[in-house]
Amino acid sequence: MHDASPRRRLRPVVFAAVGALLVLAVAVVAAQWWRDTSDGAAFIASYPGGVTPPAGTPVGFPAWLSWTHALNAFFLLFIVSSALHLRAGARPPAFVTRRNRWLRTSTAPKRLGLHTWWHLLVVTLWIATGLVYVTLLVVSGHWARIVPTEWSVIPNAVSAGLQYLSLDWPEHTSWAYYNALQVLFYGTTVFVAAPLALVTGLRLSPVWPQRWMRNHGPLSDAWARQTHSLVLWFYLAFTVVHVGLVLLTGARRNLNAMYVGIDDAESWLGVVVFAASVVVMAVAWVLLRPPAQVAIAERVADVRRMPATPR
Repeated sequence: MHDASPRRRLRPVVFAAVGALLVLAVAVVAAQWWRDTSDGAAFIASYPGGVTPPAGTPVGFPAWLSWTHALNAFFLLFIVSSALHLRAGARPPAFVTRRNRWLRTSTAPKRLGLHTWWHLLVVTLWIATGLVYVTLLVVSGHWARIVPTEWSVIPNAVSAGLQYLSLDWPEHTSWAYYNALQVLFYGTTVFVAAPLALVTGLRLSPVWPQRWMRNHGPLSDAWARQTHSLVLWFYLAFTVVHVGLVLLTGARRNLNAMYVGIDDAESWLGVVVFAASVVVMAVAWVLLRPPAQVAIAERVADVRRMPATPR
């Protein structure tokens, strides 16, 4: 008998996607109409969408920013995929137990499902990359590019959002400074979403101390799980919108700035480097499947493989 459960699970996703596209289409038409009104034109004239950062803020994209950006995207690919495996609740193909040798603890290491172990591994690498990024961001002064420093960022962000929705993009000034909407979203991603993902992930992980467990409130399992899930969907939505706008608002100029650190709208070098990074991620996606993850785990931990599920 044919199993219709995958189709039933897919149906809400299809309906949600169609609904989102319809809402987006209505929003685009409304934004275009509003821009043509006298009030809309006056608002955009008063708030063009950009807010100049403090004097002395560096411009451009240094090499460390390009490398950490690429590594962040690479690790997020596996963080999201392993998180979706965990959400699905499928039986892991193996269980991993840390060897109590190099990092000795008073209690015996806990056994983890392969998906959980892999998720924690790539999250650790992502956190290490993030610490390097944030440290260099602060030391170099580039933090001022993604942290709001005045209240006018709010109306300018609204203006930039309406300009994006109307498909008449705001002025491109990213080499010198981001527009107000970019400042809000990039700053939120780095300084709000990332710490929330880290704290809630730690709360759900085996390393969280038992004495800090709570049944209610911010340290409860339910709160941490729900918040962690919301952050996951935020990252997915942010990635889709971010990549889409990078490609639609001047792909060569944007990719040259982000991947090779040059302010050039004509060169194809950034496109080539970006395409190469996508190929690397695709190859890694194919190679680092559960069998490869098991092989990696066996080098550093005790692994118990589970028998294949009969079909």
